[in-house]
Amino acid sequence: MIYNLLGTVIEKLFYWPGWAILRLLTLGHYPPARALPHNRFAVALFAAVVIASGLLMALT
Repeated sequence: MIYNLLGTVIEKLFYWPGWAILRLLTLGHYPPARALPHNRFAVALFAAVVIASGLLMALT
């Protein structure tokens, strides 16, 4: 129950930043267009990790 809620929150908060970061890094190849299926949680989790890493590097 809590894992589902946490997954939903991560996906809602970090999907669009993850989409933008991955589009830049992959030169527009991933994630695909909205109509094509892809792992939205993986995109959001990637953004969460990148943002957390950036914050940690800034604080050290």
